[in-house]
Amino acid sequence: MKKVDLFLENFKAAGGEVASLDDVLGEFGGCTFCIEPRLKKRFVEKRLKEAPPEEAEVSITRATAAAADTGSLIFAFDEEDTHKLTALPKVHVALLQKRKIYKTIEDALRKVEGSYISVVTGPSKTGDIELIHVAGVHGPERLIVVLEGK
Repeated sequence: MKKVDLFLENFKAAGGEVASLDDVLGEFGGCTFCIEPRLKKRFVEKRLKEAPPEEAEVSITRATAAAADTGSLIFAFDEEDTHKLTALPKVHVALLQKRKIYKTIEDALRKVEGSYISVVTGPSKTGDIELIHVAGVHGPERLIVVLEGK
């Protein structure tokens, strides 16, 4: 199985969603967004309503890498405020270049540098001893990946 296909299979199995950027913007067009600073130019013409991470309903970031074997996204940032984008809004949209998908988590982590590094496998979820599962307790309720490139 190709690493992109394996990543998608494992990402979806962990509760992640795959969409196009147009689909994301269509679904969340009326929401408030917090966009990673280095991506802002790309979204200027979309005229999205912006808010800080603590108040935004949707965040958009670029994933630094991904691991096919676990379906995990890896984020590396040098600023804490940017790191908050992956955890605070209810919906996190991660742009991922296909060439940044590695076969294993070990291979992916070797390519990552930054002061704040997160490995995220699916949306936030937790469960208690009675097996009651709750989404969005310690992070986004929804995690959406948008694949880019060849």
